[in-house]
Amino acid sequence: MTDHTPETGGSHQPLSDAAAAYPELDSVLSSLGAFYLYRRTAHNNLTHRRRLQFHALPLSQQSVLSAPPINYPEILSRLDDAIEHNAEISEAIFRHSIEAFGIDPEILKGKEWLNLVTADDLDKVRSTIKQFYRDWSAEGAKEREACNAPVTKELEERFGALSAEDKAKISVLVPGAGLGRLAYDIAVAGYSSQGNENSFHQLMASNYILNCTSSAKQHTLYPFASSFSNHRSRDNHLRGFAIPDVHPASGLSVAAEENRFSMAAGDFVAAYNNPEAAGQFDVVSTVFFIDTAVNIFSYLETIWNTLVDGGIWINCGPLLWHWENREADLKLASEEAQGLELTVDEVLEVAKAVGFRIEKRERGGKAEYIGSGNDSMLSWIYESEFWVAVKIPKEKK
Repeated sequence: MTDHTPETGGSHQPLSDAAAAYPELDSVLSSLGAFYLYRRTAHNNLTHRRRLQFHALPLSQQSVLSAPPINYPEILSRLDDAIEHNAEISEAIFRHSIEAFGIDPEILKGKEWLNLVTADDLDKVRSTIKQFYRDWSAEGAKEREACNAPVTKELEERFGALSAEDKAKISVLVPGAGLGRLAYDIAVAGYSSQGNENSFHQLMASNYILNCTSSAKQHTLYPFASSFSNHRSRDNHLRGFAIPDVHPASGLSVAAEENRFSMAAGDFVAAYNNPEAAGQFDVVSTVFFIDTAVNIFSYLETIWNTLVDGGIWINCGPLLWHWENREADLKLASEEAQGLELTVDEVLEVAKAVGFRIEKRERGGKAEYIGSGNDSMLSWIYESEFWVAVKIPKEKK
């Protein structure tokens, strides 16, 4: 699931084609470096700077902030502890990604490669750490339920009565798989599932959580530690959450034995809008994804291409067009001509023109995106749209 504010090692081989899909070594190294640098940059930006600011205040103000119930110096110490917990996760991702992406350790002996890390890379690591809360904590289940449950419910309504053997033959593609939770849940439910993700940061993190964690609740995550804004209480700001809520490898043991789960690296259109991918899937499930398109036609044509005749496309999510008003980024990101930002009605008209029959459409309900608890003063809540469309063979359009 692409952020709206991941084949590597391991038993499930989710990124074994990563080197082929991503030959740009510099991009891989800059993503690796951002995870490596998380501890240093977080301490510097969050606590070191605030300690300097605190000690620059007049003594009378320091006295107020130092006394109960505020205890500001203690708050910064608690924040340091939270950063250490997040850094444990970030550095575990870094270590396991070296082998998963086939990086020669000799390259990492010097520090020159760290110069490749950009502010955007560091921001994506912070965002990925927050997304662990949404995808892999028990407390994030409410958010997952709002957008993933309509998909799994639709699958069960259509295929739930099948025998386990026949259900395993239903292949589901999940583009924009993010940290892999929806693709995981679909495989655990008995289907064949493939997630596709283009972001190195997400691929590295999903590989770690899916393949390299040894138990449920292995880590304590502090997803909201990186921002001081919009908290009613400090306990809410510095609240820890256990991840993963389940042990992925245990959940995937049967799917792995039956070769029913994979994560594929690469750009969605480049990877699937080709003759080799034509008709390979019974279902394509897009959740919080289609609004990442540069041109919506290319996404819908790719979805149509990957489906078998009569295959279904299940969508749930908003239309936060990611490339709106980002011309400079667009030129760097794609040579494809920019499409227009359409309404839901218009997207569905395009879907009909591409070759889909809209079978079901309804409001998807309110979907919160990485909320920070009951004491937060800010929430991103989307009124998502849910629809099911059926691929019409070209000769029957």
